[in-house]
Amino acid sequence: MQKILILNVDDNLSARYAKTRVLQNAGFRVEEADDGSAALTLVEQLMPSLVLLDVKLPDISGHEVCRRIKANPLTGHVLVLQISAALISDDDSARGMESGADFYLAAPFEPRDLVSKVRALLHTH
Repeated sequence: MQKILILNVDDNLSARYAKTRVLQNAGFRVEEADDGSAALTLVEQLMPSLVLLDVKLPDISGHEVCRRIKANPLTGHVLVLQISAALISDDDSARGMESGADFYLAAPFEPRDLVSKVRALLHTH
């Protein structure tokens, strides 16, 4: 059985590595991007089932990346789980959802919480 592909987008190398390891250990295939431009290119090329998207990126905000993914007829079906360690208020979460995110997760969070949210979005066990 082919593993579900997740694109992990985060400019922070250690945070990206940690999330990738958690998802790989949970049985997912993970590709990575370190900015919004790379993320948009990879979403079209790879067609992941889900994008794990940091909100604060160096070039394009995660909210804008999400808007573009959802507005593109080729990628609009791709699930987006936005994550932020800095923008964690209810207003920030609402902005994330307004940009088209399927879920918004404020850091810090436990690895099992990340996996359970991803599985819930993908309807997998």
